[in-house]
Amino acid sequence: MHNGIPGAVRDEIEWLAENGEHQNTLTIILDTGGGLVDSVERTVEVIRHHYDQVDFIIPDQAMSAGTVFVLSGDNIYMDYYSQLGPIDPQFYIDEKWIPGVGYLEKSKKGKLTPLEYALVEKLDLADLHRYEQAREHSVELLEKWLPAFKFKNWHKKRSTGEAVTQEMKQERAKEIALKLNDTTRWHAHSRGISMKVLQDELDLKIEDLGTDVQLQNVVKGVHTFIVDFVETSQIYFCVRSARYKNSEDTHEQT
Repeated sequence: MHNGIPGAVRDEIEWLAENGEHQNTLTIILDTGGGLVDSVERTVEVIRHHYDQVDFIIPDQAMSAGTVFVLSGDNIYMDYYSQLGPIDPQFYIDEKWIPGVGYLEKSKKGKLTPLEYALVEKLDLADLHRYEQAREHSVELLEKWLPAFKFKNWHKKRSTGEAVTQEMKQERAKEIALKLNDTTRWHAHSRGISMKVLQDELDLKIEDLGTDVQLQNVVKGVHTFIVDFVETSQIYFCVRSARYKNSEDTHEQT
């Protein structure tokens, strides 16, 4: 989730609207290892300015900030191979990605190893505060987006038939956000969270692509084509839409 994504997405959506390609629902096929939560927030603002319903298809992975992006959607489509990820913020030091919040929590409990202590010691208090704020930002976004979009048609509890209130939606959103931020549960920021775990442990409704083999195969084909294009072109990110169905042009970042 690069800082160039919001502008590229805006250009695509505005072109679709101007050329009669705009539909009532936007479907996003997303593959990302993560990135900037600020970029995610601005991208969602752009998308929601134009669309009332947004669905996400995850053929492979949407990690970290990508997970936050996916949870802004109305529907999420995955299969047994798809993964989301923990949303605890990372920082880059000594050519390594370090789980800032996880180390901070361990430090408070006096459990840092000598190597971990040496890494954390290189940070100043402003850095540590920034990582704590990044964690709170992710939680805040999920508390705002899940009730507004993913839970908007959740009116009764499946187990009891009890009417669902706005306060209950807010509580579930916070619970999901905190679980995704729980470093003691996931252990590694790069750990993938499968569709089954999301359903069983987070009680998150996921649409199973595996129930429609034809759709699943189409998604795999599109995803494989885009991944090959990105790797062959050696670009950092790629945004494609119906705008390019008869064109060689694309939004890309080297």
